[in-house]
Order: sequence, then C-alpha cells, then structure tokens
Amino acid sequence: MTSGRSGRARPAVWWAWPLVGLFVVVLWLVANAAATMLEYRPLASLWFPPTAISFAAFAVFRRGAWPGLLVANLIGAFFTFLRTGHDFPPDRMLLYGSLFALAHCVPFCLVAHATLQSIPRNAAPSLARTVGVFLLGGVVAALIAAVAGVWVSTLAGMADRADTWSMILPWLIGDVAGLLAFGPLALLGFRALATRLRIPVPHRLHAFDDLPRPPRAPAAYALKLAATLGTACLALYAISRAPHNEPLLFIVFIAIVLQLWIVHTQGTLESLVSIGVFNLCIVGQVYVLGLGEHALTLQFAMITLASASYYGLAVPLLYADNVQLRRLLIHDALTGAYNRHFFVELSQQAIRQSRMREQPASMLMLDLDNLKQINDHHGHAAGDQALAQVAEACRSALSANDLLGRLGGDEFCVLLPGVDHAGAAIIAQRLLSAVRASVYPFSTEIRPSMSIGISTTVDDEDDYDSLWMRADSALYVAKRGGRDRLAQEEATPRETEPA
Repeated sequence: MTSGRSGRARPAVWWAWPLVGLFVVVLWLVANAAATMLEYRPLASLWFPPTAISFAAFAVFRRGAWPGLLVANLIGAFFTFLRTGHDFPPDRMLLYGSLFALAHCVPFCLVAHATLQSIPRNAAPSLARTVGVFLLGGVVAALIAAVAGVWVSTLAGMADRADTWSMILPWLIGDVAGLLAFGPLALLGFRALATRLRIPVPHRLHAFDDLPRPPRAPAAYALKLAATLGTACLALYAISRAPHNEPLLFIVFIAIVLQLWIVHTQGTLESLVSIGVFNLCIVGQVYVLGLGEHALTLQFAMITLASASYYGLAVPLLYADNVQLRRLLIHDALTGAYNRHFFVELSQQAIRQSRMREQPASMLMLDLDNLKQINDHHGHAAGDQALAQVAEACRSALSANDLLGRLGGDEFCVLLPGVDHAGAAIIAQRLLSAVRASVYPFSTEIRPSMSIGISTTVDDEDDYDSLWMRADSALYVAKRGGRDRLAQEEATPRETEPA
C-alpha cells in the first residue's frame, strides 16, 4: 500500500483484482504444464509447482486468490481430461473439475493461513518457527491433497481402486517438491505485485524484511551459482552416460553442499532464487537426459535441500540475536560502555596479562561533574544524553586496547593496559579535552566537564581492587580541588590547561 498526500492509504485501482486473477491463472497453468516433465502417471507428477503458486496467492491475496485459482484448476483439469482421453459430458467435467480444484486449493489455503498465523503480531518473529510450520504444514497439506485427489480420480473412473495407494506417494512428493522449490519465492513476487497495484497485504508478510544480510556481491553470487549448477549438470550428464553407476549420484550431493553455501553466505532473495533455479536445473536435466528412473531419488534430495535451506535462512537472524544478546549482557544500554561486571572481569584479565609481560597498567576513574545540576535544570533525559555524550567523547580519545566501563550513575572507569604513570596522565588530559569540546544536544550554561583520578601498578601485588581504590581516592582529590581536573594517586591535583 502507498499513501497519498493526505496520509491515507490510496485504494487499489479498479482493474487490480482482475489483473491479479489473470496473472494467477496464467502462472498456475504454465506451472501445471511444466509439471508434465516429471509426470509419474497421467494424474500424478513427481514435481508439481502449481502448489507454490496456490500457497503464495493465498498468503498474499487471501480470499481474493480464490477466483483465479478455481478458474486455473478448472482449466487445468479440463486439459487433463482431454489429454488422458476422458471425454466427460460438460456437467460431469464441471463436477470433477470442481472437486479436483477443491482438493487442491483447500489444503494449501489452510497451510498459507497457518504459516501467516505462526508470525506474531506484537512480538519478535521467529523464522525457525515459521519455517517449521511451513514445512510441516506443507507436508500435511500435500498429503490431504493427494488423498483427496486420488479419491476424485477413482470417483471419476480415471484410476483403478487397486492403484490408488500407489498414486498417493508420488502425488504427495510432487506437491511437496513444488511447494518447497518455489513457494517463498512466489510469495515475494506476489507481494511485490500487490504493492505495485496498491492491494493491501497481511502485515505479517513484512515481519522478516529486516533479516540481516551480507553486503551484496553479484559477481561472487553468480560464481557460486554457476559452480552449483555446473556441478549438478555434470553429475546428471555422467549418470546419463553410465546409467547403472549409482555412485555418480554422489556428485549431485556435492552440488547440494554448494547450494547450502549460497544460502549461508548470500541474502534471502538470492537464496530463494538459487533454490528455484537449482530445482529447475535438476528437473530440466532429468527430462532432457531421460533420467526418470532417478527422479524419485533426486526429488527426495531436493526436498531435503530446500528444507535445510529454509532453516539456513534463519542462521543470520540467530547470529544477529546472539550478537544483540551479548551486547545487552556486557554493555551498558545507555552509554555503550562495558557494564560493571564485565568491565571488572576484563580488567582483571588485562592486569594479569600486563604483569606477565612485565608491563605497567593504569586506571582512570572518571566522574561527570554537575550531572545533578543538569538533571535539575533540564530533566533526567538531558542527563542521560550528557552521559551518552561523555562516553562517546571518551571512546574517541581511547585506543582499541583500552577498556571503558560504566560503574554506575555518573562514574566511569578506564583501564589502560601497558600504559605507565606518565602515559596515563597524557591520556587523561586527552579525555578532559574531549569532554570539554563536546556539545550537548540541549542548550545549557553548565559547562560539561569531568574529574579524573589516576593510579598505576607499582609492583606484582597490585590487582584490580588496589588500582580501583587508589584511583577512586585520587578522583576525590580532584573533585575537592575544584573539579574539571585530574589527580594522580594521593598527590595534590594539578590544574589543567584549558582546551
């Protein structure tokens, strides 16, 4: 949906829904014609991509998908009747066609609804859960469609009762293979079409738009896809030349590993495209090279690949969640500095390492002057902004090896591994200058400043606690001396030069 100048959503143009219906019909019939490439029996194919079109149409257009899909199924059934030599009267043709349409549409309408419902409205979505619902629901829907479709075929006299059970499995596999190969990709395509036509789509369909993705690298993606397809084509050609050499199928699994490499290193759209293209490549090669005897094995492999790929799409999201969780666990949410617990742990480790290298370590205790006055005059939100600004100024003046932590309130602490007494004073002066130069996002006559206490290790007995106590004592010396200055150990603080 798009919004007009008034801010209200503009309605879809009058011809939007007829165009959607026509598009669904054409796409479904093209996919239905393609399904004959792996036809197991006249009424069952080991690859039935129309299931993907139906699933995606129901997910995006909901009730608006029914007219186009019913028409497409009726037309598809009509051509199937003619192709298989079943010349029914018009009323019977309409009856059986309608039953076939319902046997196909109802299950995939339900799985589309269940997949959307697996995405919560007011909570963080879980891609792994949604993928699980999609996969399991797809298998259940395909089983229902297969059983219902075989029952209609028997009712119409198009299949013998003795063959009904032997038809269910290939029907099931074909529906699942088609759904997994193109379902999510078709969903993205229909969603884009709906957006262009200003047709509202379920809000849940945008839940995973912000999935983390690596930087775009078209050349690398093209190279990976070419390697995957090339390996698959080579494997199937080798099998066609030596049809009884079953171990050659192992080469196909190498191509599947390459396909998973794409899924784990590329973005969501690239991964979905690669799944679909890889599936088309396998089906096309099986059809052209006459490898029908291996079609069932390859379709099982494709179903496994697609399932693993969709779960693989959740990996970047899990990585991002872990990074965010780790950040929340070790960083102060307001300032981005290490929280007290993690800062103490890192500092203890850094002091031990400095001692092992026979190097000094220094500690700076920092206290933001006048925070109470800022809170009183401008509110606590301004005080929070001041703390965040001070932390950012300190980070800009420190090196990558230095540790910055927030101990609580307006107190920060810096550990300087490998820095001696004189070096710590220079860095402390740099911090003072950085804070003085900071500009607060609110106007105030209260000049931002900071007091710093410095301590440095003097022997092997010094640890975090001893450094902290001496730096804290020096901090109070600096504050009693007039603030906006630094003090070292218990020495008298020295006035600093203005920035």
